[in-house]
Amino acid sequence: MTTLESADDVLTLLVHLGYLTYDFYKHIVWISNQEAQKEFIKYLDVSK
Repeated sequence: MTTLESADDVLTLLVHLGYLTYDFYKHIVWISNQEAQKEFIKYLDVSK
């Protein structure tokens, strides 16, 4: 396992694992999977 040192490292890992999608031309990352989106929103709501 690799040590994650920055936010870019985390995003890169999530892209490689398939949780996020990266558009090379627009340089944007998004959650393309609807189930993953719901889980992400659920954890954002809990952190309030």
